[in-house]
Amino acid sequence: MIEGIIFDMDGLMLDTESIALESWERAGKEFGYVISRELMMKAVGRTLVDTRKLLVKNLGDDFPFEEVRKIRIDYTKEFMSLNGVPMKEGLIEFLEYCRTLKIPTAVATSTNRSDALELLEKVDIVGYFNTIVCGDEIEKGKPEPDIFLMASKKLGVNPERCIVLEDSENGILAATRANMIPIWIPDIIIESDIARDNARYICNSLNEVNIIINELNN
Repeated sequence: MIEGIIFDMDGLMLDTESIALESWERAGKEFGYVISRELMMKAVGRTLVDTRKLLVKNLGDDFPFEEVRKIRIDYTKEFMSLNGVPMKEGLIEFLEYCRTLKIPTAVATSTNRSDALELLEKVDIVGYFNTIVCGDEIEKGKPEPDIFLMASKKLGVNPERCIVLEDSENGILAATRANMIPIWIPDIIIESDIARDNARYICNSLNEVNIIINELNN
């Protein structure tokens, strides 16, 4: 029986990864840096600290991370103020399904807590979750298992009976290392041997996850 379900946020519940990639690219140009899509794809699922290390390593010690990040955030907020925060297909229906089954749920996102809560509150889904664990609350981010283990501990559930819903390679690896049940729902990364080899199940959208839960619970 499934005892808990842990959700990633960006790219899994909220359709925000592509916005972030474009915003990083635009912000980099203002400072004379080329921040490629390929480079930022490596940062998907990672914490702010790990993203900073990745960019400095690839763009040089002089890369003004905080300044560029501020511009990136401004671009993202501008987009969302005009268009709202886009949610992934089937999200509300699946959250209602989990509520019906009375399965404890958690968010485990690499995003810092203040930013994560702002997004979750904007789409009015905070109330669906028993707990929320964020990237600035753990020592080691994905692909290490820390964030998922903390989430399962807060839920009071057995990690081996916990589903993790993820769109990133780093998230799938973290869930595997936590001995959980990783379900990969591809977003901007649609071809990945790492995710494919480590995911227990692969779904096209959240609309398909209830089928897997029904199978595991019977």
